Amino acid sequence: MAGGGFLLGGCVTFQRAIATLASSNILSCSPETPAAVAARMMVDAHCGSIVVMSPAGKALGIWTESDALKMGVGCHDDLSQAIAGVMSAPVFTLDAGLGTQEVAAFFRQKQIRHALLTRDGEYVGVVSASDIVSHQGSEVFLRCTRLDNLSLAPLVSVGADRPLSEALQVLRDSGRDALAIDFADGSWGILTARDVLALLARQQQDVAVREVCSYPMRSVAVNTSLLAVRQQLLAQKTRHMGVSGLDGCLQAIVGMVDIMYSIEHEFIAELQQALQQRDAALANSRQNLMLAEKVFESTQEGIVVTDPAGVILHVNAAFTRITGYSREEVLGNTPAILQSGQQSPEFYQSFWQSLKNEGNWQGELVNRRKNGVLYSEHLSISGIREPDGSILHYVGVFSDITQRKLSEERLHYLANHDALTGLFNRTLFADYVADAVQRSLNGGQFAVLHVNLDRFKLINDTLGHQVGDALLRQVATTLKSSLPDSARVARLAGDEFGVLYEYGESVVLLAALVQKTLDQLAGEIQVDGNPLFITASIGVALYPDDGHNAETLLLNADAAMHKAKARGKNAFQFYASDMNVRAMARLELEFALHRVLEREELALYYQPKIDLASGRCCGAEALLRWFSPDLGSVSPAAFIPLAEETGLIIPIGEWVLRTACTQASHWLAQGVLEGRVAVNLSGRQFASGNIVAMVRRILDETGLPAGFLELEITESTAMDVDSDVLGQLSSLRALGIALSIDDFGTGYSSLAYLKKLPVSVLKVDQSFIKDLHHDRDDAAIAAAIISMARSLELDIVAEGVELEAHRQFLLQHGCTMAQGYLFSRPLPAQEMGRWLAGDKAACIV
Repeated sequence: MAGGGFLLGGCVTFQRAIATLASSNILSCSPETPAAVAARMMVDAHCGSIVVMSPAGKALGIWTESDALKMGVGCHDDLSQAIAGVMSAPVFTLDAGLGTQEVAAFFRQKQIRHALLTRDGEYVGVVSASDIVSHQGSEVFLRCTRLDNLSLAPLVSVGADRPLSEALQVLRDSGRDALAIDFADGSWGILTARDVLALLARQQQDVAVREVCSYPMRSVAVNTSLLAVRQQLLAQKTRHMGVSGLDGCLQAIVGMVDIMYSIEHEFIAELQQALQQRDAALANSRQNLMLAEKVFESTQEGIVVTDPAGVILHVNAAFTRITGYSREEVLGNTPAILQSGQQSPEFYQSFWQSLKNEGNWQGELVNRRKNGVLYSEHLSISGIREPDGSILHYVGVFSDITQRKLSEERLHYLANHDALTGLFNRTLFADYVADAVQRSLNGGQFAVLHVNLDRFKLINDTLGHQVGDALLRQVATTLKSSLPDSARVARLAGDEFGVLYEYGESVVLLAALVQKTLDQLAGEIQVDGNPLFITASIGVALYPDDGHNAETLLLNADAAMHKAKARGKNAFQFYASDMNVRAMARLELEFALHRVLEREELALYYQPKIDLASGRCCGAEALLRWFSPDLGSVSPAAFIPLAEETGLIIPIGEWVLRTACTQASHWLAQGVLEGRVAVNLSGRQFASGNIVAMVRRILDETGLPAGFLELEITESTAMDVDSDVLGQLSSLRALGIALSIDDFGTGYSSLAYLKKLPVSVLKVDQSFIKDLHHDRDDAAIAAAIISMARSLELDIVAEGVELEAHRQFLLQHGCTMAQGYLFSRPLPAQEMGRWLAGDKAACIV
């Protein structure tokens, strides 16, 4: 195959037809030709073989240089015998169209070096191993292969002084075609089969081999490439060279045949590799086909294969499991048998257009099972194309996503609805309000209602969350039933609900609807067997008057709701802009309050308590003041309730107690302190549960004796049974601290419970003092409180004494102590210290 080639092992090995490199001149002789004559003919023709032909032109045998080695030197009987008696027969013939690699493999298999070429039954030439090596296109291999990569036969040699006949016998016995001749001086000669042929041709007598060998032997280093060796052999017109080691010593002899065999070996190796790769590829292909078939049948996704017209050719087991149709029922049909009618004709038109233009489509659709039940599937279709680009098949892969879609819908519902009541949640409600804003940009109006249950915390805390949850569900049902169907109702948080209602133009009708909702909610209801009386407060914000976005409207409706609660609950309130101003001011106040301790903005003022009988100072009350660099002097009436609400009263209260005890300890050391320093405590401090430990720690830190400290609590704090105030007060009293009830008369005290409290002082609230000089009721109340305290053997302190008439009244009715502007305004610590020092020398009468 002239010009053909194999792609083996990543290299291209080109082959030439053997006829293009073989000699077309066939050297021949008759069977009767003497061997000596035949040898001379071969030498003269520079040919390594001669073909023995019959008179009819038929090849009877061949005589080669290797055959000549079998004959004896100087033996005239051998040389004179006819060539037919010493030739090799039969002659191997090869087709002239074979490639060099096939011929080289044949030579190696038959262990020959010459063959006749035939074409159409005619002899057309002779080819030898040297011809193959000389013309074989294996330069890439020869360049990459060195002599030390070959398995060369060990060196065979004889001494240069040995007889020629002995050297020939060694050559015959070794089966080699070249012999190294070892000279005494360390140099080397060589005797080859071609040399022997020439000796036979001239009928050489038996002499020392040194006389007839080729000398000196040309040699190359063992690391020389085969390409370089071949080039030198061709250039020197010889077929053998010595091979020297890196140390210069002769190791072997290399010939053209060795190169040919190495090339042939490489060819065989490449061929074997190619066959192995082919077998591996076939095995891998079979494995892939088996794997594809296994995947096709075992995958959980349904697979359908159609022809270009959509006729079903194959389906897998998952297709049957998902659709309910067997393989036999769908083969020959189209996927249209699965259509549910849920997709429009336009959908399928776009579907097929995408397949034709792009060769693929994927998406979700709803199909119908064999039993009629609808299911959702995710489908991916790809076109399988011929080499010319035409569609051969369509392959559709689909999965049943019905459960996933149901889960997604459930998750979407849960993400947008309140799990307890089923109403919209705050997020979705805010989205509806935002949508209403967009729809109303051209003149529409709507209202946002914020509904909050009154005293729900009390119900939840006393009857438990289960009852509270049941109540919320009933309220949700009531709201939905009492409002128009167009209203959107949501649970915003806890006991807070939101309503979005497009009320048209009549605010009066809107107000009537809100009042009706209040009436529907108010009243006695049964919740899990518990009779409850509930009411609600509702705030209303109108679009566009009260806000232009959802956030503002929700915020303002909330502010209006709190205003309704402030009016006494069970009421509704439309938003007014000043509510927002107050709310912002409150936020600013709360933000600043969080930093008062860090910024050291708090201070304690002290108001003296006076013994009314003697006029001397008998103690002082520590009063908290806040001087903000941003807000100025902030009234205690503004920030103390806020501190109570936010819980900041706990760290602030600890600061107050420590500061007051530190100051009292300082005055005590100066010898100016008379009586106790009173500090107010908050109910939140008692609820924290660690008030006793805190007081004990501060007394230890400041060194103030407990007898110089008085702690004041309000009536409401004293009556708080849940916080175990009684137990904590008893522990404080056990420390030696005096306890007093502040603002007595303003709460709803139980006198029976009051008797149990370990208090020693009752403070009459200033609201009963300021008008007692002209208000008979206040005077009667003040007198009653004083009388009750005396009967309980409690000390009495009157607050807010500003007039001499107040002092006289209190003295007449047995009040022992008082404080107020009549005696002194509250003073900073330094001024109070000077006041105390001055008081030792003078009495207030």
